[in-house]
Amino acid sequence: MKYLVSLLFSLLLTVSSLSAQSTATGWLSALNASLGSRYALDFSVAVDGEQLSGYYMVDGDGYYMSLGVMEVYSDGKLRYEINNERREVTEDRVNLKAQDLLTNPTRAFYFVESEYEVSIVSESASDVVLSLVPRGSELDFSHIVLTLGRSNARVLPRKIVYSYEGDTMTIVLLERATAGAKLPRWDKTKYGDYDIVSFL
Repeated sequence: MKYLVSLLFSLLLTVSSLSAQSTATGWLSALNASLGSRYALDFSVAVDGEQLSGYYMVDGDGYYMSLGVMEVYSDGKLRYEINNERREVTEDRVNLKAQDLLTNPTRAFYFVESEYEVSIVSESASDVVLSLVPRGSELDFSHIVLTLGRSNARVLPRKIVYSYEGDTMTIVLLERATAGAKLPRWDKTKYGDYDIVSFL
């Protein structure tokens, strides 16, 4: 009897989990739970007609990004953007309100219900496409389309399309293994001969 109750309870939790995930906000909750506070993603994006590939890693509030000739280091408060072609470092404070992947990846998938109207565009057994429309005009984007996919028991980002001022930017994503990898940290001595542009 005890085993039967336990089995039924377990089944109920599974059904509840699947039911929650079938809602738009349920999918977003599952995404953030799957990613956690430490993860890395490979990504590609079209910039000025050129397809660029790179990756980024998030660890708590800190992150590192590599894209073409660019690198970005951040401790969650300050951001160091490096252009290795121009041999230039731009230092600035992190825009904590930014929600796009290239400006502040720690908030790239942190969509607050009070800020966006979230709905399901299409859904299958393996993935879902979500539409996110800002509730106010103060946000940077007029529309975001986010594609998520199931990977075993996890939910991971596959593609994100930002629309703003009539333009769109599409970023394709793929999970990157983090086992044994450490978050690269800003080291001024590594770029000692670079020009520094400071907005601090």
